[in-house]
Amino acid sequence: MYRIKQGEIRLLFLSVACVFILSLGHAVNSKMLILMAIALFMGMTFFMDKRYFLPIMLFFLPWSPVLKFSPGTHSFYSMIVPCLFMLVILEYFIKNKKYKLKFIFIPLFLSAYTLTIKLVNGIIPGNSHFFFILLIIFIPMYMHKYKDEINFETCVLFITTGVLSACFASKILMTLPHMVGYINVYTWKRMGLTRLSGFYGDANFYSVHILVAIACLLLTLKNTKKTISIMVQLLSIIALIYFGMLSVSKMFILCLVLMGGIWLFCFLIVRQSVMYKLKFLLFSVVILIAFFSSSLFTEQLNQYLIRFSMVSDAQSLTTGRSELVNMYIEYFMGNLNTLFFGMGLSPVYVNGYSSHNTIIQMIYQLGILGSILMIGWWRMVYKGLSNKIKLSFVNSMYLLMIGVAYFLPWLSLEMLYFDEFFYITILVFISKNYLSSSQVVKENEGAVQPLRF
Repeated sequence: MYRIKQGEIRLLFLSVACVFILSLGHAVNSKMLILMAIALFMGMTFFMDKRYFLPIMLFFLPWSPVLKFSPGTHSFYSMIVPCLFMLVILEYFIKNKKYKLKFIFIPLFLSAYTLTIKLVNGIIPGNSHFFFILLIIFIPMYMHKYKDEINFETCVLFITTGVLSACFASKILMTLPHMVGYINVYTWKRMGLTRLSGFYGDANFYSVHILVAIACLLLTLKNTKKTISIMVQLLSIIALIYFGMLSVSKMFILCLVLMGGIWLFCFLIVRQSVMYKLKFLLFSVVILIAFFSSSLFTEQLNQYLIRFSMVSDAQSLTTGRSELVNMYIEYFMGNLNTLFFGMGLSPVYVNGYSSHNTIIQMIYQLGILGSILMIGWWRMVYKGLSNKIKLSFVNSMYLLMIGVAYFLPWLSLEMLYFDEFFYITILVFISKNYLSSSQVVKENEGAVQPLRF
């Protein structure tokens, strides 16, 4: 089991202190406190050891919509990237000259491609396009330099703490009238249904963060031996499930059931003593029964029953998303230029409606050609990160579990313009290394040791 370093604990404490000040600032509507929190965030990100960039960004990811002075303005979460970009790219070119072409060609070509398509369509590049280009140039260089120093369990600790703190804070702050611009609460009074979306405007986005945190905890749980650590992780998972259910998201329940099924299957077939498995399962069942029989989960289960009672066909089951997908497919059939070349990352939608599907969004914005370039970019990042160790069947199933948590929601959300598209995808890649590394350790432990005299 990985031991958290003192420096990481201090950094986590500073992060929690930062969001506490930020929450207090928004609670009392104090621009001074908000400024202090933003300054602390930028200071940590700018002056910290750069290997902690990913854990810090994962911690603040669910907080990004409120890292600003007022609704509708740009978040300082994204604005810090250009500053770091200049530092890292300068250092990269000075110390890694032989890798310049390898990590700069595809990002620059993709940038030039999207810019050209945008200008051909008569659309002026905006801030979202600028940040997208920065990230596709910045990430390969950063990951190449720090890939061996980024620890998955550190990332899990930071994303879990960040998500839970954002869940608690948003539930408290949503009662304040001036926070309406930051926190959307879907209330269908006729049906008696209320959906919480955290600091995001979409309850499904809110639940994606929770699903990823749960999946990461389930991955680390399999390597945890201490009873106290197991209890802390299980309680964290239950708390995350509770907050996820506040979203009343059908996608959340579907992904959670699939993840639970995969994890249980792996747990049962993995090499472990039968007594340990029985104790763990009994302990887990007792905790789950205790919590789910409480009034907290009873209310949320009733909310889900109300929501599922509204389902009558595929259209209502997908909340209109199946019709949107059909609309975009019909558009592609009549507009082959867009199908092959896309719109160039432009804030333009078919008939004014977003597709609510990342795959459709990529084809619409980048075209088939641009999507191939984007896949090539991700392949380059993955190959640069991967430790090249082949996963066993069980660990492949664990990787599938975290894939379900993050990639399955792509069928109901547009991720391309959001920071999640980059940071969480990298987290999934790092989880593969974590699984393969722990696999090697266990193989070595199980190997026959030579006699020593």
